[in-house]
Amino acid sequence: MKIDIWSPLPPVPSGIAHYTQQVFSTGFDNFDIQFVDRAEAPFRSDAVPIYQLGNNPYHEFIYLAALDRPGIVEIHDFSVHHLVTEMTLAKGDKTAYEYVLGKAAGERGISLAQKRGQKKPEYHPQLQFEMPLLEPFIRDAYHVIVHSRWARQRTKMIRRDAPVSMIPHFCQTPEESGVSADALGVVRKRLNIADDEAMILCAGFVTPPKRIDLVLKALERCREAGDTTFRLVIAGEVMDPGVLRLIQKFPDQSRISMLGYTDEKQFDELFMAADIVPALRWPSVGESSGVASRAVGFGKRTLAFNLKAFADLPKACADLISLGSDEDMAAQIAAAFSEQIRGQGRAVDQSALELYLSEEAGLGAVRQKYRQLFEHIADVGQQAVTDMRQTQLSVGKE
Repeated sequence: MKIDIWSPLPPVPSGIAHYTQQVFSTGFDNFDIQFVDRAEAPFRSDAVPIYQLGNNPYHEFIYLAALDRPGIVEIHDFSVHHLVTEMTLAKGDKTAYEYVLGKAAGERGISLAQKRGQKKPEYHPQLQFEMPLLEPFIRDAYHVIVHSRWARQRTKMIRRDAPVSMIPHFCQTPEESGVSADALGVVRKRLNIADDEAMILCAGFVTPPKRIDLVLKALERCREAGDTTFRLVIAGEVMDPGVLRLIQKFPDQSRISMLGYTDEKQFDELFMAADIVPALRWPSVGESSGVASRAVGFGKRTLAFNLKAFADLPKACADLISLGSDEDMAAQIAAAFSEQIRGQGRAVDQSALELYLSEEAGLGAVRQKYRQLFEHIADVGQQAVTDMRQTQLSVGKE
């Protein structure tokens, strides 16, 4: 069976590009797989298209292709509203924005688009998170792939009979990444981190939803309690000046190392060296998190909010933070940091982690779930290309 996978690929600095390369680069010898990584790239009319749909401008060509030629849609972020904004309003095209919102939500969508275009207070920025604009893709998709139980439920709310497979975001281990255990000492020495300092790693693009503000508040609480032997390492491009200003206001700048963008090898080495990894996202569009999955796969204590896709993280490996006021959330994060700083941090349950990786989210397990799906589609034959809307395979546990 021929499969065209539409996705950005490295060196594009995209988590989905990395995901596609890691998952589909090997283990699919029985299938004729081709990658379509740009608008001008050739595609095969007799192949089953799998669209890796993301919520940033790297996915504009995929958005347009999936609308024009429905196929299998893989939803990484349960929204494309930010992408639509970049494709329309950011280019001064209010009419196109109104059209897209109208196609997704009828008259209400058109009204909200007009209010946003006129900068009326009735339009709240949170609507970019609450209105996913995925309706046209889900309605026409032959099959939908999601990465969380929450996303599967939301897909069914849009289209009750949608054939959906839930395949978790893979968790890559240090061995699969090719990272030596020696990297722990090498990285700490390079960053001048003392042996008794807890290394707290915030990784990926630095944007307001990553809640660096809560991490900084939590660390201020730690300092006030006398827990000062820590180093906050921020590895990722700062995308918002406001976040940068917050970082620069932290009372002890010697406790913060800002590395900017790092290549894949350096990124993996940082995870090897880290003691605890906050993988915080709020507001969230239900996105799967490569940072959280990598931290879990590396056996690192992981902090995440207890919502949407993050609620699927195994409790044996992750501390799930309850949503509340900023002060309440900062207090929960500070408690976890203080435990780690004092050397009393909760250890990851290695047996539970190994079971989770082998059955659910390890790279091998995830590839097997994709093979199951592809084999089912191959059994359906030509119907897989012309009328897969009738297939009802569901990969993964309910």
